[in-house]
Amino acid sequence: MEKSRIFNSIPDTVFVTDAYGYILDFNRSYPYKNAKKGMKINHLVPGCLDTSDDTVNVSEKIFKKQVSPIHSKNAISGYTVMLSDVTELMTLTEQRRETKNKLNNLVEELNQKNSELQELALKTKELTEHEEQLRVAQIIHDDIGHSITELFTIAQMCIKLRQSDPERYLKLIRDGKEICRHATLTEQQHQYGSLKELLQYFAHLSRIKVNVSVSGTEPSFLKNQYMLIERICKEAYHNTLDHSFADMITITAELSESTVTISFTDNGSFHGEFEKGFGLSVIENDVISSGGKIEYQTENGQGFGITVTWRNQYGQEN
Repeated sequence: MEKSRIFNSIPDTVFVTDAYGYILDFNRSYPYKNAKKGMKINHLVPGCLDTSDDTVNVSEKIFKKQVSPIHSKNAISGYTVMLSDVTELMTLTEQRRETKNKLNNLVEELNQKNSELQELALKTKELTEHEEQLRVAQIIHDDIGHSITELFTIAQMCIKLRQSDPERYLKLIRDGKEICRHATLTEQQHQYGSLKELLQYFAHLSRIKVNVSVSGTEPSFLKNQYMLIERICKEAYHNTLDHSFADMITITAELSESTVTISFTDNGSFHGEFEKGFGLSVIENDVISSGGKIEYQTENGQGFGITVTWRNQYGQEN
């Protein structure tokens, strides 16, 4: 009685057969509803007495089969067949395998993305180096190149004035030395307290007359554009010297908390087709990149002009 209770308490399905595979006893019929004593077990589970452990599928369930021979007097007198429901385990194993495959795919994608990021970082480095080269080119064009133009003009004037006007000749020599000194300091940035101070300092350095007019209250966001405004001043000035045959530049700045408009106009006479050179092209790109707009006055017979406008996107001082 005690053995039967223990036998029936086993959670798995257990069949006990004789040496020929006929069922002598079993603790439960699951998963075979028609299991009966005296039935040959191979009718329920084909090949069941094969002692190799494997799995069998019954009614969409998966069972692990374990077969143990029963020995009596050195001979096999029967078999014990245990069927364990491993459906959930096999499902979890398959899910784990799929998850592992997905993880491997994600790792492969991550490696690919890392490779792409490395290529992007390399391109970014190359772009940064290119931008630095462009910045140096801008400095050469805006300062040293313009200085060379001024020195060439002074040299031509000196040839004419050396005999006829010695005093002016000596002044031109001093101006040329000052230009050379300024060119060696091209990397040094002058500190300005306001836009008006910047424009007045530029007027002080100019070889021709520059009238400066500033109206309105300067917004704080404009300080970020001082370096660019200084470059625009130099470009407008040297375009006047090279192309407009003018002797005066007028700079007008209209300021408010939301909008800044700065106009550069000379009193020369512009002729021919307007073509943006390296200097203006670079400055135009920088103005647009900084959120501004640039326009040109290029009507034949009138002075050359540049107008730059910035709008504070927040509509207030920031």
